[in-house]
Amino acid sequence: MTATGTFKGSAVGGSAGERASRVLRDHAIRTERQLHELESDLVGLSSDRGTIQEDLDGTRRLIEAIRSDLNRTQRALARVTAGTFGLCTSCKEPIAAQRLAAIPESERCKNCA
Repeated sequence: MTATGTFKGSAVGGSAGERASRVLRDHAIRTERQLHELESDLVGLSSDRGTIQEDLDGTRRLIEAIRSDLNRTQRALARVTAGTFGLCTSCKEPIAAQRLAAIPESERCKNCA
């Protein structure tokens, strides 16, 4: 890592990449579990005639948000595998280490976000 807080080189390497991969895999597992639980709950809500439509709509929106999060996480894992994790998908410049620490699935640097 350089003094400016970005990873040196074209992509995150070595232990930083392994650490990011582990964090992302753990996050994907938790997210998949949460998604499965919500989808099961949705089936139960749909069969209850007394359920308010707003509850169903809220649960559906939550499921879509979790699916979107899972997709971002899976794309980040693919970038780890490809050796491009830590590089902005828009400008190809390194993403700040602080940004990756806070949001490991970040696809873009602060300037391109």
